[in-house]
Amino acid sequence: MTSLLIDALLVAALVVTSWRTGSMYRELRRLRSDEMALRGALVEADQSINRAANAVVLLKTEGVRTLQALEERMAEAQDLAERLDIILDSYERRRVAPANDADAVSRFASVPVAIR
Repeated sequence: MTSLLIDALLVAALVVTSWRTGSMYRELRRLRSDEMALRGALVEADQSINRAANAVVLLKTEGVRTLQALEERMAEAQDLAERLDIILDSYERRRVAPANDADAVSRFASVPVAIR
């Protein structure tokens, strides 16, 4: 009788241990699949971050080039505006000053001088 009771207790312990081992195995398998999914997500996130960093560097480079081009254009525009002011001042002086018939000058005569 004692032997039968001990055998039943051992069989019950073996069943509980087997059931628990099976559930732990399924949990371990699920954790491994989750780990692989997480690893894939991290690799993809790293690639996305690298692409974004490259895009930022390219945008900065293009922005600097654009800024330099705009500064050059602004300098050219300033020079042209100054030349235009000189031409207009010269024209206004010629127009206001009384002209002699002997010194008859075309109203555009001062333009080439001002451009130089």
